[in-house]
Amino acid sequence: MIASLVLAAALSNAAPAQAASNLLVPASQPRDAVAILNCLVKADGHLTACTVEGESSPELGVGDAALKMAAQFQVDLLGPDGKSRAGSYVQVPVRIRIR
Repeated sequence: MIASLVLAAALSNAAPAQAASNLLVPASQPRDAVAILNCLVKADGHLTACTVEGESSPELGVGDAALKMAAQFQVDLLGPDGKSRAGSYVQVPVRIRIR
């Protein structure tokens, strides 16, 4: 009990921790974060088996958020070359604006 009170007093008297300056951006200056997903195209154009290839701000969890949204993404089955993308992997950039 005494140790708890001493710890609480020490914490309340300590200087507040400084947050990382890159996370504290005013709301008037939205910040974009990008994740690149690598996904398998299913026969209906939906994506599956996605993995995060890279992300601009890993500390923000943008890659995880992009993975959760990926099941809702759908791509055109025909690529620019006129061939079907079904069964192939595509890279999908996901940009999230953080306010």
